[in-house]
Amino acid sequence: MLKHLSISGFTLIAQAEVPFREGFTAITGETGAGKSVLLKALRIVCGDKAQASMVRSGEEKAVVEATFDISNEPQVKSVLEELELDSDDELIIRREIQENGKSRARVNGAIVALPDLQRLGEELIQMHGQSEQLLLRDTRTHTKMLDDFAGNGELLATYSSEWNEWNKIQEQIKATEDRAKNLAAQKDFLKFQFDELSKAALKEGEEEALEEKVNSASKLEAETRYLNEIQGMLGGENGLLDQVQILTSKLRTLATKLPDYEDYLKSLEEVTDPYESVCKDLLRLRPAAAMSAADIDKANARIAAIQKLKRKYRTDVPGLIALTEQRKEELSSLENLDADLEELERQSKKAHSALQATAASLTNIRTDAALRYDQAVSAILRTLGMEKAVFTTSITSQQLSPNGADKIEFMLAPNPGEGFKSLQKAVSGGELSRVLLAIKSVMAELDQVPLLIFDEVDSGISGEVGNSIGEALRKLGKHHQVLTITHLHQVASRAVNQLAVSKEEIDGRTYTHVEELDREGRIKELSRMLGGESETIREHAKQLLEA
Repeated sequence: MLKHLSISGFTLIAQAEVPFREGFTAITGETGAGKSVLLKALRIVCGDKAQASMVRSGEEKAVVEATFDISNEPQVKSVLEELELDSDDELIIRREIQENGKSRARVNGAIVALPDLQRLGEELIQMHGQSEQLLLRDTRTHTKMLDDFAGNGELLATYSSEWNEWNKIQEQIKATEDRAKNLAAQKDFLKFQFDELSKAALKEGEEEALEEKVNSASKLEAETRYLNEIQGMLGGENGLLDQVQILTSKLRTLATKLPDYEDYLKSLEEVTDPYESVCKDLLRLRPAAAMSAADIDKANARIAAIQKLKRKYRTDVPGLIALTEQRKEELSSLENLDADLEELERQSKKAHSALQATAASLTNIRTDAALRYDQAVSAILRTLGMEKAVFTTSITSQQLSPNGADKIEFMLAPNPGEGFKSLQKAVSGGELSRVLLAIKSVMAELDQVPLLIFDEVDSGISGEVGNSIGEALRKLGKHHQVLTITHLHQVASRAVNQLAVSKEEIDGRTYTHVEELDREGRIKELSRMLGGESETIREHAKQLLEA
């Protein structure tokens, strides 16, 4: 529960220290005194967007600090633990707003992000004003309210899981169908590529090995050619050795006749021997052919084919091999997609059956709960000045949705013979505020949020109806801490506690004050609300407090 609110430099409030008590507290004051400023400060504590206009003129910053007792609020402590914040029995939230509109929030001294503050605020306070009444006009909130009343939390979790599973299968079916359609359109193209690539029977490293063999063969071919040419020049017909032998023969004949030439003959024979030795060595060194010409042509053709595929598909040999496998898998997948779709359809049918069964269970529980809910809300509405009003919950079938197979809408028949009206359109603001109060009263024991705030829930209401609303708020205060801004003395007199908001002008500046009233203060404030301060009015105010 909220224990204390400290406000400094916040719009019309220069400084205020506001205590809060258990049960129902009424906030009263003249129109324009600044009652809404107090609720705005609470909204800021719970994560509302800060604005520069919230900083009081002449102040550097506005500060709002709220202290809560959370000793009996496990859901609040759970959020604090998730946020890794101190979760003792006392919770202090401080919000500072700078002149430029920027703000900083602290929870138990630790700086927190705005989304985390908002999450914490949702567990601490529920505010019900014009915007919350407008939410009641949104039929999407009706389903949640009825499910909360029916206690459908676990069943909804089961349904949500089944809904997600079924939708996941539907997505898989669509993806498989799209894939089948795309692959079918490309089947001829895929098959052509696969046939071309698989026929090539590519192997990693093959191109490099062939190029190495061809290069080696080319070197051997050049070596053999040059050796043959040298051999021909040395030992071939009319080669160098033949010419030397002819020269030797002629020189020997000459030396026989002229002995002076014998030395030349010996010199020539000495020169001839090395040539013969070189010729024999070259014959021995001649290499055997590594590849035939046909093999070389074949290898070159294979290299050319590989390079053509690389250019065509713009990748290397490993990429071509990977592409071959990919095309093979795609063609195989195309053949298996029908079987995959059949299996997915079977799974979808099974998941849909489970989903329908859970939706049917939700419908049955909602239908039973709606009868009790309608009776309870209608009974409270009768105590709120709508004696003939009948509240009913319309449940009609619709296609499966994230919340089941039910379209749920709250309807109201304010007067006999007029038929039921949709809360969405036909019900007045005054009627809607009482419906909201009746629903909150019915949900009082189930709702775990500790503080409920009603902003002028009695708008457009007077007389005995005000008494009924005040009594309803007091009963609600037995289960929650309840705050409400009211202009009705009937409502204020039913409060356990009362805060008075007033304003005054000092040296041309407006100051708003918030005061916790004792019994005498309450009598005085109720007298003001009754229209005067005569003894008769004061006596009436006393009687209202004692009622």
